Amino acid sequence: MKISSLALFRVSSVFLAASSKIGCSAFNLKSSPRQLALSNFGAACYNTPPAFLQTSCRFLQTQERSKRGSHLRVSASSDNEQRTTSMDFAIDPHSDEEARLLTTKLGLNDQQHEKLVQLSSLVVEWNDSINLISRKDCTESVVFGRHIMPSLAVGVVPLPDDQEFASAQKVVDVGTGGGFPGLPLAIAYPDTNFLLVDSVGKKLTAVQAMADELGLQNVKTHHGRAEELVDDVVEGSSHKGAYDICLGRSVAALPKFCFWISDLLQKEGQLLYIIGGPIDESVESKLTSENSIDDLLEYEGASDKRVLVFGQKAVAFISAESGEVKQKRGSRNSKNKRSRNKKVKGAWAKKDNSAPKQRGYEGFKRFEIN
Repeated sequence: MKISSLALFRVSSVFLAASSKIGCSAFNLKSSPRQLALSNFGAACYNTPPAFLQTSCRFLQTQERSKRGSHLRVSASSDNEQRTTSMDFAIDPHSDEEARLLTTKLGLNDQQHEKLVQLSSLVVEWNDSINLISRKDCTESVVFGRHIMPSLAVGVVPLPDDQEFASAQKVVDVGTGGGFPGLPLAIAYPDTNFLLVDSVGKKLTAVQAMADELGLQNVKTHHGRAEELVDDVVEGSSHKGAYDICLGRSVAALPKFCFWISDLLQKEGQLLYIIGGPIDESVESKLTSENSIDDLLEYEGASDKRVLVFGQKAVAFISAESGEVKQKRGSRNSKNKRSRNKKVKGAWAKKDNSAPKQRGYEGFKRFEIN
């Protein structure tokens, strides 16, 4: 007796339901003999090969997963949480109608704009060998729109007491990664000295190479941790309380980040921090200002992030409340401390001068011949 394909699928669904009741699919790789027998029995009754039943069951399982996935997507959309990708913020750097219009609005000249275009190209090239930014959708347009333009927005953030970013003498970018926001800002503000800090050496190698190729004489890099800058024996004093502005871009939780950089800011210094997600209420209460990048660039849809501004006193307070403790360089753990009186295996024993000397000729008498 021949059975249509639709009927076979229905039969397979019956056996799938039966197998699910006893714990797992009859076609699992770890199926029990009883479950396998159920599969073979159904195939024999309807003259259907087990492989066909297995395929149909996988089809039904895929449909079920798809339903669950669609349910999750509906739930997410019901919470008004729209996921975005880097491509949503891509801007063609060679576009006069969009890219050049934005940089001109920020007061940049043609030479600076061309350097920004060149930077987007260099980041794409370096990203093939070193993971500077996400390699997904890494194009010049994504680099320019997603990374360069939001970095430039930091330069137009309103600061307290009518201060301006352009008047800053020394700026430190902590956790610079692929050079953001430090490199774009160094192009826009050539009279300001930038120190780009990161603990990953290979990233800084690429950042310094890009800065050299762009001819940025106002950029230096430091390989290490920001909190250890002031502890350097040779140059520590030149970093402590020396920076007008500290930059960060979603590097770490703000309490921890404030602990890292609290010794770097001068008394009137400012922390400008790019972030996308929510922050703790205790930190939010210390904010000087919060600025949407869309508003800063006067361009709707430019970014989904914002720039937070904290004064030096606020940074010091958040740092003190963070619970972080600085470990002194070279300090030993109590487990590794050795007692001075404890003898080490293989060590030379200290000479005891109080013991009588053994020379091998005690009691020797000298005889003289008359």
